[in-house]
Order: sequence, then C-alpha cells, then structure tokens
Amino acid sequence: MSPIRTIARRELKALVDQPTAYILLVVFTAVNGFLTFRQLELYNVASLRPMLDFLPWLLLFLVPAVTMRALAEDARAGTLEVVLAQPISELELLLGKYVGLVLFLWLALALTLAIPLSLTLGTAPPLGIVVAQYIGAALLILGLAGVGVWASSVTRNQITAFILAVAVMFLLILVGLDPLIVGLPAQLGAIAASLGVLSHFSGINRGVIDLRDAIYFLTLAALFLVFAYFALLSRKLTPQGEALKRLRFGTALLAAGTVVVNLFGRQIGGRIDLTPGRAFTLSRATRQLMATLPDLVTIKLFTTAALPPEVAFLKRDVDDLLRDYRAAGRGKVKLVFVDPQADTAGLREARSLGIPAVQFNVLGRSELQVKEGYLGIAIRYADGVKTVPFVQQSNDLEYRLTSDIRSLTHADKPAIALGEISDPVSMRGQRSFSGLREQLERTYAVRSFTLTDTAIADSVRVIAVAGAPDSLTRPQLARLRGFLDRGGSLLVMAGGMQLSAQGQPFATSRLVGWNELLAPYGLSIRSNMVYDLASNVQVGIPAQFGQVLVPYPLWLRAISTKASPVNADLDATLLPWASQLDTTHAPRGTVTPLLVTSRAAGAQETMVMIDPAREFARDSLRSRLVAALANPLAAGGDTAKGRARGRVVVVGSSDFASDRYARNAPENLVFVANAIDWLAQDEALIGIRSKNRAPPPLVFTSATLRSAARYGNFIGVPALLVVAGILRLWRRRQTTRRTYRPLGQPAVA
Repeated sequence: MSPIRTIARRELKALVDQPTAYILLVVFTAVNGFLTFRQLELYNVASLRPMLDFLPWLLLFLVPAVTMRALAEDARAGTLEVVLAQPISELELLLGKYVGLVLFLWLALALTLAIPLSLTLGTAPPLGIVVAQYIGAALLILGLAGVGVWASSVTRNQITAFILAVAVMFLLILVGLDPLIVGLPAQLGAIAASLGVLSHFSGINRGVIDLRDAIYFLTLAALFLVFAYFALLSRKLTPQGEALKRLRFGTALLAAGTVVVNLFGRQIGGRIDLTPGRAFTLSRATRQLMATLPDLVTIKLFTTAALPPEVAFLKRDVDDLLRDYRAAGRGKVKLVFVDPQADTAGLREARSLGIPAVQFNVLGRSELQVKEGYLGIAIRYADGVKTVPFVQQSNDLEYRLTSDIRSLTHADKPAIALGEISDPVSMRGQRSFSGLREQLERTYAVRSFTLTDTAIADSVRVIAVAGAPDSLTRPQLARLRGFLDRGGSLLVMAGGMQLSAQGQPFATSRLVGWNELLAPYGLSIRSNMVYDLASNVQVGIPAQFGQVLVPYPLWLRAISTKASPVNADLDATLLPWASQLDTTHAPRGTVTPLLVTSRAAGAQETMVMIDPAREFARDSLRSRLVAALANPLAAGGDTAKGRARGRVVVVGSSDFASDRYARNAPENLVFVANAIDWLAQDEALIGIRSKNRAPPPLVFTSATLRSAARYGNFIGVPALLVVAGILRLWRRRQTTRRTYRPLGQPAVA
C-alpha cells in the first residue's frame, strides 16, 4: 500500500500546485451555489435536493477536467514508461492516481458543505438526510472518476480524454430516461433504466443508503478501472500473444460479472435509514400488528413490467415495503405478485377489485406517447378486501396498508363525528372536506355532526368541527359540555375573522361562539388575523406576462413545536387566514402549543386587507400561537363534581383541512388525523402516518441572513478559494526561486 499512498499524495499535490485546479474549484463552487440557492428560493425548502439535482451535470464536466491528464499526459511526455520502470506495478500506479484524483474531487464536494451550514442560519436540514446525501455524492464521484481515469488511459491527448469521458458519463447519466427507452421493449427498457446513474443516485438522495445503490457505484468504478488496467498492460504485451488474450478474457469476464450483479442483484437486501423518524422503516405499531395477526393476510401487488423509470423506482420502494410486511408477519402475511398484462386471470381479478390500468405520458424522441400500466394493491383477509387502486407515492403507504389490515382484522371501529359550520363565503366557494372524511373512514366509523343535533350518541369518542358559530344556545352548550364531561374529546378548527361575503379583498372581526365552551380550558380564539413575514407560502398574482410568485404572509407555514404525539414528526402545516390563540387563563401544565409562527409575525384586528400585494406592519413582531391542545388530566385532572373533562385540540383556521388546501398541503390532513387519533386515545397510528418525508420549510428571520447565506456561497466561497490559490502559488513560486544549498553547508551572509 505504500506505493499507492505515495502516488496518491504526489497526484493530489500536483493538482493543488496548478492554477487550473483553483479555476475549476472556483467555477464549480460558484455555479453550484448560484443554481442551488436559485432553486431553494423558488421552492422555499430546507433541503439539499436542489443542489443534488444539478450535481451530476456539474460533475459531468468537472470530473473529466480533473482526470483528463492523469495518464494521458504521462503517456504523451514519455514519463509513463519511466515510472513503470521503477519497482511499481501498473495496478499500483493506476490505483494511486485514482485515489489522488478522488481525494481532490471529494475536496471539491467538501467545499459545498458551506451550503447546509449556511441553511442553519434559517432552518437546518435534517442531519441524517444530509449525511446520506453526501455519502451518495461521494459514491457518485467514485464511479465517475473511474470513467475519467479509463478515458485518460486510452489516449495520449488530454482533450481527447476529456471529450471521451464526457461522452461516456453523459450516456450513463441519460440511460434510463424516457426519451431514450421509449422505443425499447419492456424488458430491455427495464435493463437500461437499472444501469442508469441518476436512478441510483436519486435513491440515496432521499436519505436511505440502499446496498444495491452502493454496489452499483462501486462496481461502476471497478469496471472502468479494470478497463484502464487493461489499457495499461496492453501497451507492453505482444499484440497477438497469449498473455494479451488471457488479459482480454479476464477483463471481459470481470466486466460481465459487474453487469450481471447490477441487473440481477435486485433481491440484494440491506439499507441504512437516516431519515427523521426512520421514514422508510416499519414503525413499532405496524410490527406489533403484524406479529399478532389472528389469521393469514394476503397482499397482492398488481404491477406490470413496462413502467416508466420514475414509477419503476417507486415500485422498488413498494416491493421493499411489502417484503418488510411479510417478514414482520412471521408466516401470516402472504405476498403475491400479479402482472395483469401478462395474465388473463390476473387482469379479470384486477378489474373485479377496481384496480384500473393507469395511463402514463411518456416523452418520446419526437412525440408524447401514452402507455398503460398497473401499480395497485389488494389486501384480503377472510371475506374482506381492501384495495389501493394506484400507488402514487410511498410517503403514506405504510399508514394506508396498516390501517386497512387493522380494519380487516378488527371488526369494530371507534365512532367519531365530523361536522362543518358553513357561512356565505364557504357556501359560495363550495368548501368540502371529502378528502378528510375518506381518510378518517379507513380507521373510524365517521358520522355527521351539526349543532342542531338533539343528542350526541354515547359511542362517539371525538367530535371534529370546522367553522365558528357566532354563539351557542344554552341547549347546544349544555349538550357539548355534557359530551366533554363524560370523557369525549373535541377538535375545533375555527378562525376569528370573516371574509367578505361579496368577494371583496378584506376580512372583518367576528364573534367566536366556541370561546364560551373552551373557557373552562383557559383557551380562546382571538378575533384577529395573523401574518408571518418569514414563514409563509407563495401565491401567483397576475403580471404583464402571465403570473409571478410572491410571498403571501396571510397564508402561514405554521411551524410545528414537535411537543406532542400529534405533531412530533411534522415540520409545518399550511394555515390560511389563521387567528391567534389565547392561553393566558389556562391552568399551568394543561396546554401544549402545537403550531406557532416565526418571530417575524404580527396580528391585525377589526378589518384586514387580504390582497397579496399589500404592505404589512413590521412593528410588534413576535411568535404567535395558532394551534394548541388542552389536556386537563395533565395537571391532575378535573375533579369538579367527580368528573374529568375530555381533551381538546384547537386550530385557528377553518379551512386548512378542506380539499382546496389539503390537496397541495397533505401534511394538513396528517395533522388533523393525528389529532383525532390522540383525542380518541388511539395513538398507535400516529407514529405511522406522521412519517412525513417532505423537507421542512426554509425560514430566515431576516433578509440579511438570507442574503448572507446566498451570497456567501456563490461569491464568498469562490473568493476565499481565489485567495487561497494565490497564496499557495505565491509560496510555491518563492520556494522554486531559492538557491540550491547542500545539507550541512553554512549560509553565506
């Protein structure tokens, strides 16, 4: 290993002593920082995915530029033969140069750590995901550097080596994309997709280090290093000699082995889940349910071979999840794979279960093509069947499967009531909560609730209601207090401002009838509207050429406190036109904040203009409470009259769980479903559903910090590199100008 280490050190030193290396580093960090923060400001998320989306394309030029001189320059100058004449083998020379080049490229990657560090000025991205993403980037560099070293070994011209490396890397990056495989047969298209770089790189970027992805990059590097080794040895072997033939055969055998491992190694297991809450690992509740199944559960996956690449890798996540279910079932979960397009009986069964063929728009070479495929799931237990017609994402799949299995294996469902108090604005906008009702019906028997109900059934555990009455009549108040006093729980989603019924851009204060019911808890909903200048969402407003996106402070990205099982794994929710909660009269220890604004939030009363283009006051800015729970038992319980009041969750927005907002903010439904599970004392499902894989919103407390993070990366870091390069080259120049003096000779004055 000593020659390899020596060569690697020499190669790295030769790179950092050249002005070209600093030029490459400056360009790479500047372009990377600019593109990353441009996307971060567009999507407003604390994630490195924007950087990693561009990284393969930046490495497409950086890696060949770094590796093109590795062997080509030595071959052109004739020093390659001189080096190999020393007691150094071709393998040691090759590995030494490869290690030196990889270390330099990893140094370039390490310089991008300034981006996640600068994001901590606002919202820090999850550490586990960042670690996995950088491991994935380092593996990507390992694979592409092997390609670059091979290209440098087959030619004596650096420019030719650069062009050849770019061409091969470009092919590896593009392999598996729709425009290239649209005309291929299904099996051949699947093979092409599995050999592509981007598909494996995107798998690690989510925060899970899959052994199959790691093997792909390691074998990619090994394959091209074998090719480079063949190129080096073939220089000194007889063209038609037996040694060269054996070398060719061995090289072909190793190349075939690496390809076979990647094509047929799909059953290789093993992964490290570094996501918050281990989002890609079965939760404890699921494992416990699977371990206690009373009888056999059959899970059928209806899927086709010819799926677009993005859906094919979603299928890989689904396959992994279903195999985890089978392992957790300990013999009581049977997993069946059915291809309806290849099996007539499977096609009939899919149609009978309501699992349709879904059309995919695939961009071809010259046209947009439409293909059909299946990716549905059916769960059967005894005579009952539950289906997922098409898996669109894997984020909530574990919750859907576990709740369906639980529903099939446990006949009795707890009862809850869901109600809505309409006003002229909600009626005109046809406000609907069908998405929320559909999700709740998976676990609960959902009944309707209105304030005019003469009685509340004893079986109802939770009442969830959206909207605010101006007041409650004495009979209504008595019924609801009786429900709470017997241990029932309440979810209130209501605001203290009323939008204009005529559609004008303003809202006015209103009375909130719930406050009289919530008074014993020390909670109330204020008649104001909260705005947040830092943590909000963007909306489109008309412009001269279409629309432009602008921040809308009245639509809050309310930040989760993570202080309760309700929001422990949530980062934020969207709250439109929300009101502040008042807890000044709450008994100590009974109220837990759930959602708050950033410190750049204010509140306005009486009349509020809701135009996105308006200006907002910047005085009296502070964090505001917009959602909370109250649990009287947390402070020893309410022993008045010998009864304990039920638990309550209050959210200062009437519309946030409606279909209009939940469609673009699914975390809103997660929050509501978690709250109902907690209120119904069914907290086992909370840990499953709350596996939110969406990145947290990026919130800077001031524009100064945002600018410092942005310009510090694509101007500050490159400027520091320029200074470091000048100092390094100046020092090297001073060293070369020194007069040679043998050791032991005294200096001359």
